[in-house]
Amino acid sequence: MPRLATPAEMVEDILVDPVLQTRISAEAFIGLLMMANTPENEKPTCYQQVG
Repeated sequence: MPRLATPAEMVEDILVDPVLQTRISAEAFIGLLMMANTPENEKPTCYQQVG
């Protein structure tokens, strides 16, 4: 299975691609920035989210 892009990689792609910049909402971009800024060990796992 191919590796998925990390939030930081997605932010980088958006910053350099004008087409992507026009297709993402401000709220979605802010969410990506917040996820990119969160250390991996602080992110909840799927199991933790489901409970």
